[in-house]
Amino acid sequence: MRISSSLLGTLALTTSTLVSAELNVRTIYQFASNDTWLENLAVRSNGLILATEIGPPASLLSFGPRSSSPKKNVIHTFPSVLGLSGITEAAHDVFYVTGANTTSANIDDPPKNATHVWRVDFTTNPDTPDIQLIARPTAPTGFNGLAAFNVTIILASASYQDSIFAVDTTTGYTWEAIKYASLMSSINGLKVQDGFVYWTAGGALYRAELYSNVTAGPAELIVQASAFDDFAVAPDGFRAGSGRKFAYAATAAENTIMQISFDLQGGRNRTSVIAGSLDPTEIAEPTGCAFGRGEGEMDWLYVTTGGGSAVNIDVDGVEVAVGAQLLGLSLIR
Repeated sequence: MRISSSLLGTLALTTSTLVSAELNVRTIYQFASNDTWLENLAVRSNGLILATEIGPPASLLSFGPRSSSPKKNVIHTFPSVLGLSGITEAAHDVFYVTGANTTSANIDDPPKNATHVWRVDFTTNPDTPDIQLIARPTAPTGFNGLAAFNVTIILASASYQDSIFAVDTTTGYTWEAIKYASLMSSINGLKVQDGFVYWTAGGALYRAELYSNVTAGPAELIVQASAFDDFAVAPDGFRAGSGRKFAYAATAAENTIMQISFDLQGGRNRTSVIAGSLDPTEIAEPTGCAFGRGEGEMDWLYVTTGGGSAVNIDVDGVEVAVGAQLLGLSLIR
C-alpha cells in the first residue's frame, strides 16, 4: 500500500545500479474493472496464491497460477471493513489477514478505529477455511504489511504511526513493539527471515536483528531507491553459492519490479530493474511480491498490482487506470 540517524548501523553501502534485461511477465489474472486493487499476497504450500483486495468489497481471493486459464476464487468477503491489506502465514496453512476502512479514495486519511485482524485456517478444510476475528486494536489507524514473528505472534507495519506493532494471536493483545523514528516514516512492506525484520519506508529497504522479546537491534540501511511498496526476500537456497541475499521490491508508481542483492552482512548492494517500465501498463502499480512454493516454483515471483487505482499510470501523457493484476515472473533468464 503506497502512502502519499543515529540508529542507522554502519554498512558497506557500495550500491551499484545495473542495467538488466527485462524478464517476461505472465498475466495470471486481470480484473475487467479499472477500479480494482490487489494489495498483497501469500502463497500456500500447495502452490495456490492468496491475494487481498482493497475494495469495497474487502475480499480474500485465491488463484491457481499453474492452471492454463486461472480463475478468481473468492475465499471470503469481510463486510466489517472496506479493504484488506497484509497477509502472512504463521504455521502450516494458518494465515492472518488484516483490514480496515481504507480505500483508494481515502488512503491519505482513512477512518480511524477500524483495524481488524483475522485468522484464516485451512488445516481442517483445504478449500473452505475457518475464519475467526482475533484482534480489534484501536491504537493504530490501520495495518499495512504483516509478518510472522513465530506461530503465535505476528508483526504489523503501522503506516500512519510509523512503527511496527505486535499482535498476540492467542489473546488479541496488541502493542507497539519496534520504532525507529525517521527510518519508519510511512512504513510499508514487512518481512521476517533469518533472524531479521525487513521493512520498506519511502524509497528505502532496511533490516534489524530481531530479539526473542519482540524488540530489535540497530537498523541497517540495505538500499536507498526512489519508491518501494511491498517486497519479498528470497527463500533459503535461492541462488545458493552466490554468497548473496536477494530481495524483490514492487515500486508502485514506477510500475517496475526491482531486484536487490546484498552480501550476507547487508552491504555491497546491487539493484536492477528486472521487469516493467514507467509508462506501459504491463505492470500497473505493483503492490506486493511473493515467491512460488512447491516443485519448480522457487524461481517464480508472483506480483499483485493496484491497476493504477491509487496512482494513475501515465501512458503517452494520458493518466489511466486498468484492472488489478496478478502476474508471474520467471527469474531464470
